[in-house]
Amino acid sequence: MNAADLARASGVARATLSKLEAGQGNPTLDTIGALAAALRLPLVDLLAELTTPAVRLDRSPPVSDPTPSQQLLTRVGGSGMTEFWRLRLGPGERLDRQPHATGTTEHITVITGNLKTGPTDNLHEMTAGDFISYRADLPHSYVAGTDVVLAAVVMTYLLVLPDFTA
Repeated sequence: MNAADLARASGVARATLSKLEAGQGNPTLDTIGALAAALRLPLVDLLAELTTPAVRLDRSPPVSDPTPSQQLLTRVGGSGMTEFWRLRLGPGERLDRQPHATGTTEHITVITGNLKTGPTDNLHEMTAGDFISYRADLPHSYVAGTDVVLAAVVMTYLLVLPDFTA
């Protein structure tokens, strides 16, 4: 889609698009929303930071809060592979893992128990309902607390194409 097509599809003036492209604009949320709709992207894709933190930990809201809710924890996509794993550790058990392929990320939600996980030199304590995301192309560990741990693990890998130039 070129700039003229985007202007037509979004209803945003070409002059405004030119300013935004040059980094000189200060668009309203309505303008960003119109561009996202025209590009068929979720609005959050145009608002999100382009860099991913080394570790991202989200705490679960208190169970006593009766308000129904749904929260996007992370988006898994792009050109790569995604694996879904079930992690079970007995009380006090520890698993130390070697780095996965470059660009691998683990996304973990604790279902039951207490878990310490993350890069081996930066473990984070989690309880049931907590979510963490971290680079798994570094040594990383899982350490159970005093109870059995059950967790859902989603691993994402970058697609690496073969180098045919060699």
